[in-house]
Amino acid sequence: MLWLNMKNSSKPEFEKEPRVQLDDAQFAIVVLAVTSFTLIIFVLAITLWMS
Repeated sequence: MLWLNMKNSSKPEFEKEPRVQLDDAQFAIVVLAVTSFTLIIFVLAITLWMS
């Protein structure tokens, strides 16, 4: 019975950890996309302004 309680109590901890990593991965993807988009727009604006 104690083993069953320990097993049930440790299960949510393992479920929470991948969600945090997934949130970090989504945040990194958003930051990368925004940075890339900003750089592309900046380079395009400079290129069009110079020509």
